[in-house]
Amino acid sequence: MNRWSVHVKHFGKIKEAVVEVSPMTLFLGDNNSGKSYMMTLLYGLLNIRLFFSKYDFAEDSPAYQKCVKVLERNLNWDAGNSVQTFKLTPKECIYFAELLNTILEKNKEIFLRDLFNKEMEIGQIQVSFPEKMDCGFKISRGYSVNDKEAHMSIFGMDGEKSIIYGYSISVNQFKERDGFQFFLAYMMEFMLKDGFTEMGRGDAVYFPMARTGFLLTYKSLVGSAMQDKFNLQETSKNLLTKPNSDFLTALSQLDTLKSREEYREIVEFIEQQVIHGRVMRTELPSHEILYTPEGQEKQLPMFVVSGVVTEMAPLLLFLQYTNLGTLLMEEPEISLHPELQWTIARVLIRIHNKGVPVFVTTHSDIILQHVNNMLKLEAAERKEAYLQKLGYDFQDLLKREDVAVYQFDVDKENWTTVTRLPCGDYGFEAMTFYNTLRKLNDQIDCIEKVESEEA
Repeated sequence: MNRWSVHVKHFGKIKEAVVEVSPMTLFLGDNNSGKSYMMTLLYGLLNIRLFFSKYDFAEDSPAYQKCVKVLERNLNWDAGNSVQTFKLTPKECIYFAELLNTILEKNKEIFLRDLFNKEMEIGQIQVSFPEKMDCGFKISRGYSVNDKEAHMSIFGMDGEKSIIYGYSISVNQFKERDGFQFFLAYMMEFMLKDGFTEMGRGDAVYFPMARTGFLLTYKSLVGSAMQDKFNLQETSKNLLTKPNSDFLTALSQLDTLKSREEYREIVEFIEQQVIHGRVMRTELPSHEILYTPEGQEKQLPMFVVSGVVTEMAPLLLFLQYTNLGTLLMEEPEISLHPELQWTIARVLIRIHNKGVPVFVTTHSDIILQHVNNMLKLEAAERKEAYLQKLGYDFQDLLKREDVAVYQFDVDKENWTTVTRLPCGDYGFEAMTFYNTLRKLNDQIDCIEKVESEEA
């Protein structure tokens, strides 16, 4: 995983922020402070399609020329050799980072409009990468089975052996200007997506805050989109952001004939500990999402079940029928009793421990406290004894280096400052929760004092 950082200035209410993508990232803070904006921006970068969006590649820039030379150097085919593999040097990685930032700067209005489906202002957006990156690529020449046309393909390399899903283009197209931009786009996308969306082996799925509403109406929304002949993702008639429209599209296209087993234990944990039943979706033509309570056979439609079920149903469906590359979820605690908030924190950690990066916005001090407890427990000398005593497993634990927590605070001038919280001996201390709880305790003390004086 390339732990790159995104730098923004004057983005919505956010005055300035630097956020590093980590295996598990939490955004805390006030309502309407910009947490969802930042999550949406990260989703956009993880799903960016540079070439296919026809962005201005700043061909006159020094960064573009340097990157073209890097690609040209690695396309010197030996006689009879149809495959080339190479790794970017640290200096070459800097060239590609410079080009990516140049493209983002020149196209930031287009990028944000496609992402938010409205005109957005941003003073600056830049991405920085770690000094040591493992960026390897494989370029091959071959022929299409059907039309016998010569193609060139580029693949990212995860280590020495694992090949990540790649892009292909005909040799004739590659000889044109667009060919180089096609490959350069893939290489920059790989720098952003490696370890997250896995360039096709897994998807970044965004679970919006209005999960229940979307679940109950998704067929009508998608059906209306088809009837009006407009795309959910690209239309002035659509008021949804790209993460929301992507969520609706993915929900409507779930292939329930191919159940996945990677997350079976997590699915069963949610069924037994949270919703006490099972969720399934029927096949065509109805595509109904139904809930079967534990110990019963009758299947219930979503509009008659509790909020706990409708909130958890999308997560359960995606865990069963998709290959998650990254999970981004807004406020997983919605509709959940404090006990269940504790449980969903366990679920998120278990998903993370399956190798899926997890991004969460939350107002739940219970979720944060459970994260802190698992960090503390992981560092304990007698962890096995404590795991047995407390009823946890190794898949419940968290490592400090895998977690990043950011607090969003709105100042008196209505600007948001974003602070990365340090991890102390007892985990992360979030003042946004502490201050509210202290005010409540102060009120209790005040009331008790008044009662004692009156007595």
